Amino acid sequence: MNSVSGIARSGLQIESMRLAASANNVANASTDGFVPGRVEAQEVREGGVVGQVAKENDPQVESRIDRAIIGLSGTDLVKETVNQTLAAASFRANLATLRTADETLGSLLSLES
Repeated sequence: MNSVSGIARSGLQIESMRLAASANNVANASTDGFVPGRVEAQEVREGGVVGQVAKENDPQVESRIDRAIIGLSGTDLVKETVNQTLAAASFRANLATLRTADETLGSLLSLES
C-alpha cells in the first residue's frame, strides 16, 4: 500500500477507530469496573498504518478525587474530549489528502484524453 490514497484510507480507518474507542469510553464512564480503551497504531512498512484497541491500565485512577471529570471506570472525560477533537481533525486531514489525490488523478486522466 504505497499509494497516497491507500495511505490516506488507512489513516481514515485509524481515526475512525479512535473516535469509536473514545465514544465507547465516554458511554461507559459511569460503569463500575469498565476499563477504558485506546487505539495503538503501528506504521506499516509499505506505507500507512494499522491499529488495534488496547485497554488502558492506569494505577493512579483510584487516587483521583474528582469523579465529575474521572468517571467511576477511570475514564478521564477531559482527555476523551481532547482525543475526540484530535481524531476528528486527523480524519478531516486524511480525507482532504484522499480528495486531493482523487482530483489530481482526475486532472491527469483529463490531460491524457
